Amino acid sequence: LERQLVLQNLMRERQTAMHIAWTREFLKYFGTFFGLAAVVLTTGAIKRKNPAVLLPMLPLSFVLSYQYDMGYGTLLQRIKG
Repeated sequence: LERQLVLQNLMRERQTAMHIAWTREFLKYFGTFFGLAAVVLTTGAIKRKNPAVLLPMLPLSFVLSYQYDMGYGTLLQRIKG
């Protein structure tokens, strides 16, 4: 029984490590997309003189900050707590 608990704990730790690694990899690609979108939308807002063009940056920034907190921040510790 004790051996099973140790193995289950090991598997859970591996799954958590894989999830963090996936999040960090996703963050690289999403960060690149976010930066490119920021440049393009800012350029569009300046050319059209319409700040409403920047509205898609709001939800994208929430996704970026969530992913960063999950990959490099303290989100997992807060969830465990």
